[in-house]
Parts: sequence; structure tokens; C-alpha cells
Amino acid sequence: MAEMRYPSRCKLLLVVAICWCVDVSFQNLSGQSDTGAKPFTATVALREGYDSNPLTQTYQSSQDVQSSTYTSIQPSLGYNYTGLQADLALRYDFTGIYFPSINQSYDIQYTQAFIGRYTYAFDPRFQLTVSDNFIYSEQPIVTLVTAGLAPLTQTSINNLGTIQGDYRVTDRLSMVTRWNNTILNADGPGSYNNDGTINSGSNSESNYMNNGAFQQFRLDFTPETIGTFSVDYQIYDYQSDQSYRDNQQMAFSLGADHTFTPTMFFSGRAGIQLNDNYGLSDNSSVISSGGLGSGESEIGAFPFASISSTWNYDQRSFVSGGLSVAIQQSNLTTTSDSEAYTINMNWDHYFTDKFSVIQSMFMNFAVFTPQLTQQQSTAITGSYQGSGQQTTISYQCKFAYEIYPYLSAELGWSYTSYGSYFDLNNGNGGSYTRNQVYVGLRGTY
Repeated sequence: MAEMRYPSRCKLLLVVAICWCVDVSFQNLSGQSDTGAKPFTATVALREGYDSNPLTQTYQSSQDVQSSTYTSIQPSLGYNYTGLQADLALRYDFTGIYFPSINQSYDIQYTQAFIGRYTYAFDPRFQLTVSDNFIYSEQPIVTLVTAGLAPLTQTSINNLGTIQGDYRVTDRLSMVTRWNNTILNADGPGSYNNDGTINSGSNSESNYMNNGAFQQFRLDFTPETIGTFSVDYQIYDYQSDQSYRDNQQMAFSLGADHTFTPTMFFSGRAGIQLNDNYGLSDNSSVISSGGLGSGESEIGAFPFASISSTWNYDQRSFVSGGLSVAIQQSNLTTTSDSEAYTINMNWDHYFTDKFSVIQSMFMNFAVFTPQLTQQQSTAITGSYQGSGQQTTISYQCKFAYEIYPYLSAELGWSYTSYGSYFDLNNGNGGSYTRNQVYVGLRGTY
């Protein structure tokens, strides 16, 4: 489960935003570099484009959906060191976008990403890797614009830290041990009350901290086939006002990694996830004495499966794809998790040494059922939505032509669609689509 974990709505939307804003490439963070490669890298991309919905206004917005041309700048700085025992990779990415057609105090969006990884090989059989990925973004929320309010922005913080040990126990048996920590914090803008006091906007329905431990055993059946057995424990701690959504998960899975040819790789996992929504019990301050029902919620069992494959059909060209069924965190305040189906595909193709296309697609379909009754839900949120589902789709396509070894021209298009549908009171609340096209130049050192 840890190998293909998928985020909540806030995290999904943040990931989508990063896709079209940051254009992040992790190739420089592999911890390996070619002989003679420069330790420092610097990239700057300048783009002019058109955005059909820069404020991600919903179908139900009371205002007409605003579109705008835009100008963006995307600098990136990286450092790579490869030694006899230690590898170090660091990178900082910044994206700033200006929408002149909006012509308001919230016409600028920006995102920053700090990425680092350090690997140390104690001996040929054991190495330790410490990594962190921190993303901070600030975007406006047009639906909350009210006369007299300060500039309206929503800040999003998403930090993923991991510590992983890789052990070679015998010539055929190896192990992977990993600890992970995720902090998701998507705060809304501040607002004024009638008496002049200020609401900080710090209460988000999907903010949580996640800690987990992952253990995998890998057995080499043949040089081409590796069998795996994995145990994954994850615990989710929501903000204090959402503590009834706290839950823990335990997953067991069997799998295999197989190399069909030197250029074609396949990976598959299947197992069971056990989920305990313990936050629904012993929480008299939120629901009622004794929590939901008369005690601990029963532990739910859900199937888990994932498959993925990669084909490197040329020196720099490849196609990859994956499919998974798993439990992910939900954006619905009356339930903490949902059953999700995810498809992702990537295709990098070089027509010539100078002309290439990069494409990626992500589709996530999540189904959730409230764990609170209609009465309890109304008491907490003020409304009852019933069961529901959410669909997130994103697609990016970029053509690049190398004018000089250090300068490339780019032409790109990205599409994002978010759909949220409920049984009652909220047919498509929060649903929106967004298209973005651009031309630009990218310089690399």
C-alpha cells in the first residue's frame, strides 16, 4: 500500500496545481550522476499563455468564470554530489504566475518546492536514505471575495519526509524498512466577522498528519523475477476539530517485480487493507456520549491491488502506466477514508535528438459513504450530503525543441477536471474544469 498511496482532495488538487505550475522533474535527484556531470544545475523557464479558469471557480459559482492570459517564471536550482559511499541531491523550484486580466489583489499565484535526498552506503549490503519533499503554494479563492476583505489567498503546505534502510541479508534475500511522515495543511484565507474580529481561516476539513512504518521482504527467485511480501502501518491524525476522523490502517500484500527484457519492467501487488476509524469512539465533545453507536467501530477489510509497467523503447524514450485500487483519505467531513481507483500514464518520446514530447495523465475515482448519521452530520457541518464520489482528471502535454544545447523552445497544454457529486443537497459542489496553453523558452546550465 505504501508504494501506491493516493492523497485526499486537497492533496490531489495541490498535486494537479504543481503539475501545471512547477513542471517538476526528479531526474536530478536520483543521487547518481554521469561521469563529468556538473554538480550544480540551474534552469529558468519563461512562459506566456492563456488560462480558462485561473481561480478554479466552480460550476455553481455566482460569478462568471474568469479567464486570463498569464506570464510565468520558473527558476530551479539543483546540486548533486556522488561519492564513494555517500550521494547527496538538493533542489529548489519556484513558480510565479501573474494574471493581468484579473486585475485584483489576488492576481498572483506562486509555488515553492524544496527537495532533498541523502544516501549513505555503510557497506555493500546496507545503505540508509533520508529524503524530504516540501511544497508551499499560495492561490486565491474567488468564491470568498467580499467587499472590504483583505486579499484572499489559500496557503497549502505539503511535506513528505522518509527514512529508508535497504539491507541485503543473503545473496537472494533483501529487506526494505521505511518510516514516513506527511503533513497536509491547506488553510483558507482570513475573514472579518460583523463585530470586527478576524477568523484566521486555519480550520481545513482535510488537514492531517500521517505517520507510518513499512517493511518489505524481497526474494530473488531468478535474476529477472523478485517476489515481495509487505506490511504497511499508517496512522492519520486530523486537526483537533476533525478528530472524529482519526483512523489507522494496516495492509498486507504479496507481489512480484519482473524484468521481461532489459527495456521492459513489470510490477504487481495484491493484498488486504484493514481500517480502524477509532476517532469515532470516545469523543463525547464532538458527537455524543459514547461516540458513534456504543463503542469502537468495527475494523473494515478492503482489497488492495496495483500493477505498473515501464517500457524503455529508446535511449531517452519510454512509456509507463499503472492501475491501483486502494483506500485513500477523504475530503468529506463525515468520513475519513474512501475507496479509490487510480490510473496513471506517462510517455516521453524523442522524435529526433532535438525534438521531443512529454505527456502524463492521472485519473482518480473515489467513492465514500458517511460514517455519521444524518442527525450527527447536520450537528457538525450544518448539512447532510449523503453518500458521494469524486473524480479528478489531469493531463499535461509539452513539446520541446532544442535550439541550442542550453536553450529550448516549449509549447504545452494542460487540462484539469474535478468533479464532486453527492446524493443530497450538493449535486456538483466544488466541481470545475481548467485548460491552460502556453509557449515559452527554457534555459539550462
